[in-house]
Amino acid sequence: MPKRSHEWKELRSSVPLAQRRLVLKLRELREVSDRTQAQIAQDLYLAPTSLSNHFNGGRIPEAEHVKKLYKILRDEAATSSRPMPCSLSMLLELREKALVKHCGCCPVGSPQDAADGADPLPTTAGSPASMTVRRRSRRPRVRLSTRRHGILRAPAQAKVPVPLQEGDRHLTTPADAAWPEIRTLAESLTTGRSRDADIMMWSAATTLSARDVQIFVAQCRAVGLEDAADQVITNAARRDTQAVLHIASALHSSEQYADAGLLLTAAAQEEGA
Repeated sequence: MPKRSHEWKELRSSVPLAQRRLVLKLRELREVSDRTQAQIAQDLYLAPTSLSNHFNGGRIPEAEHVKKLYKILRDEAATSSRPMPCSLSMLLELREKALVKHCGCCPVGSPQDAADGADPLPTTAGSPASMTVRRRSRRPRVRLSTRRHGILRAPAQAKVPVPLQEGDRHLTTPADAAWPEIRTLAESLTTGRSRDADIMMWSAATTLSARDVQIFVAQCRAVGLEDAADQVITNAARRDTQAVLHIASALHSSEQYADAGLLLTAAAQEEGA
């Protein structure tokens, strides 16, 4: 079967060299499959935009997703008798190097030195290009007088917090709800219990209320579980139209505009599939 070639975007110059090596190897691995990126993302329980970010240097994938991607493409390569371009251990090693932060001024995945065999970053006159930092001028503080037209303000009375009735309690921000499920989800992903994590994310996406789905997604992003948040949104897109609209409204009300757009896009793809 003739091999299908893919056209890749040129990586941004801001992508660190260590992460660049990982991305290029992931692209080589992707070439063994003739399926669309959306089909591969569905097998990974990821949004197509998340998988695209991994292939274009926008985000470093989690170790569990690297392992899943490798297994899926390895099985597909065996079916079509195509060789694998690298080993799983090599991919995981490249991922670990891409996560290294070498100093306070360098982004994650910055190169160690030219001894790694990578091309050095362009410099001017043998030294890194300097960057001019402009400080924003500080505005003068304006003090408001407590007297206006000779009338004194009434002294503020101490406010005693009164708990709301049981039926009137509402969560104001995602941070107010310290859900232990998020900690359990993070532990499952860290310890390699991907099946438990998938079940938890599927249950959250398909059974929680619109408000609770919004909080679950926000807390995942707050602790760095970006792929988990995308997966919950993708799973939620498979609910009925009314539920999807309620979840999108909750995300929009919480100013999670990108998540709302991702949900509606995924729902449209599900409907057209």
